[in-house]
Amino acid sequence: MKKFLMIGAAFAAFAPAAAMAQDAGSWTGAHADVVGGWDQVKVKDGIAPGVDYSKDGVVYGGGLGYDYDTGSVVLGVDAELTGSTVKDCETITTTTYCLKAGRDIYAGARVGVAVGDARDTLLYFKGGYTNARSTADTTVGTTTTSFSSDEDGYRVGAGIEHKFSDSMSAKVEYRYSDYGDGFHRNQVVAGLGFRF
Repeated sequence: MKKFLMIGAAFAAFAPAAAMAQDAGSWTGAHADVVGGWDQVKVKDGIAPGVDYSKDGVVYGGGLGYDYDTGSVVLGVDAELTGSTVKDCETITTTTYCLKAGRDIYAGARVGVAVGDARDTLLYFKGGYTNARSTADTTVGTTTTSFSSDEDGYRVGAGIEHKFSDSMSAKVEYRYSDYGDGFHRNQVVAGLGFRF
């Protein structure tokens, strides 16, 4: 009888710890992120006829997402809204051409693998739809004509994310976006995630 009581007491002490250890490594849940980093926009014949456009700047913004941890892979969906400081002007004879990157909307999915003994680091690939807005200004003398356009495209990327606790994580991510007609961008961003 004493032996059974000792086994029962040991099991009662071990069971909650085992359950906590199983939950500690899970990536399942919603998250909100803030991101910022390097943004490079390239447009063939973008700033003026026959003049290719390539400019670096800063991307900034935030997003929302949800991850589901199957135990072997982590599947997620996310959406993001960002802005950019990328802007450049070129003067050809008496005409000044300016091109400015605007807001960017992204919605897509990611798949990753949790690594480490605590499963607190996630290696992942992502991909989805993106829509970028840009504004072009043409100035001749004192007259400026503005034109803005929204371009649909796709984004692919890869990253690494680390959980510091059940409610906070940080990530570094590279992504490439292509909007067609010679318009594409490269980005490297860092992000801070709040998980709930």
